[in-house]
Amino acid sequence: MENTKKEEIERWYDDHSDAILKFILMLVKDYQQAEDLTHETFVKAYLSYDSFQKNSSQKTWLFRIAHNVTMDYFRKQKPLSL
Repeated sequence: MENTKKEEIERWYDDHSDAILKFILMLVKDYQQAEDLTHETFVKAYLSYDSFQKNSSQKTWLFRIAHNVTMDYFRKQKPLSL
């Protein structure tokens, strides 16, 4: 099972990493940071693979993870001033 999961994530990476990188780059406007967040997206996808219910396409699921990873990044950058 573990090997299959790894192969699947690698295939998803090959198929979708460029689009996810462009999406994140559009948001953060920093290529190096976008690369890091893209990597983090696929690490989270790997760790959360068992929770993927296949109700949507893997691309939709990966973009949701990418969006959440990027929003987390922004939250950490600008602490709220009270």
